[in-house]
Amino acid sequence: MKTPIDIDYDTHYAKHCARYYGWLPATKTYQEQIGSDTLKYFTLCARQAIDVFMFEREGLLNRDANGKLGNVVICEQEREHASEIFNLVRPPLEEAILVGPLEQILTFRDTPATKGRSADEYVKDRELRRLLRLKGLSERAKAYFPFHIINFDPYGNLLSPDQEDNPLYQALERVFELQKGVDTFLLFVTTPIFHVHSDTEARLKRDLESNASSHEDIRNALVSSFGTAEYDSIDRKTRVAIGFAKSLVMSAAKKSGWHHKHHGVFVYERGGGGKMVSSVVQFSKELGSSNQTSYVDDVIRVIKNKPKYYSRQTSEKDTVVRKHLNKVTQYREKTRLEYLQQS
Repeated sequence: MKTPIDIDYDTHYAKHCARYYGWLPATKTYQEQIGSDTLKYFTLCARQAIDVFMFEREGLLNRDANGKLGNVVICEQEREHASEIFNLVRPPLEEAILVGPLEQILTFRDTPATKGRSADEYVKDRELRRLLRLKGLSERAKAYFPFHIINFDPYGNLLSPDQEDNPLYQALERVFELQKGVDTFLLFVTTPIFHVHSDTEARLKRDLESNASSHEDIRNALVSSFGTAEYDSIDRKTRVAIGFAKSLVMSAAKKSGWHHKHHGVFVYERGGGGKMVSSVVQFSKELGSSNQTSYVDDVIRVIKNKPKYYSRQTSEKDTVVRKHLNKVTQYREKTRLEYLQQS
């Protein structure tokens, strides 16, 4: 199985199906709704930065007079890729790239050793230096929030280990807490579904069947869409994708009081045959409707719309997606050459 670092996203047409059919139209709709020409974007874009240049090419992200993307913040786990991303994307400050694991940055809490100490303070102890650096990254990240759009697409797995022991899931919960400064935002949240922890799988099954038992509308939607309301009788990639949207994404949002509306759930095949799921969701602080009503309506929406699946083979034959991804990469290289000529 290829790791995310090994994948050539310039030719990863299956993933681009999720971007093109999911992320892009949802972002255009969102921008129209909020009526803003300037979107603030947080991303884990990988070194080829396809999403950033796609949004820029579409006019959804804009550069300033100095050619810099002042409203883009990037988190990159691999240090060796950070400078490459910075030189490629050119956010306004080097500090706009957070170098480290997202889950550690967002969930950092002061220890007795770090409390009251500055992040840039020099100390001899290696572990304390690491913790203070992490503290500094965490403080910077908190200062950047909130965002209009968040691309939560980390290296790790939200479905393994189980929620209670999963730092990535805790980081996702933290996102909803940090976003309280806005009334609405858009989230793309992506994770592998080729390895699901047994406790997580049991939770997805229990939650779906409990909802079908408690809400006749959910049960009817399942039977109408799949001919059954039993979790194990639904195609595996589909049931895990629905369970991911329902039991993880919606659950994390509910804890912080967010209402949610899915624009779509997209499953695509990664190199080596592993499958990924990407939920595209808009969250808002709606007034006049209960959180429970919002939850049930969104569950039904996800079921009726069904997760869209893009295999490597079918996506490579999608000429519209192929042409669009090629245009994005060409735009990126054109922009890169302009940088070189200016420097």
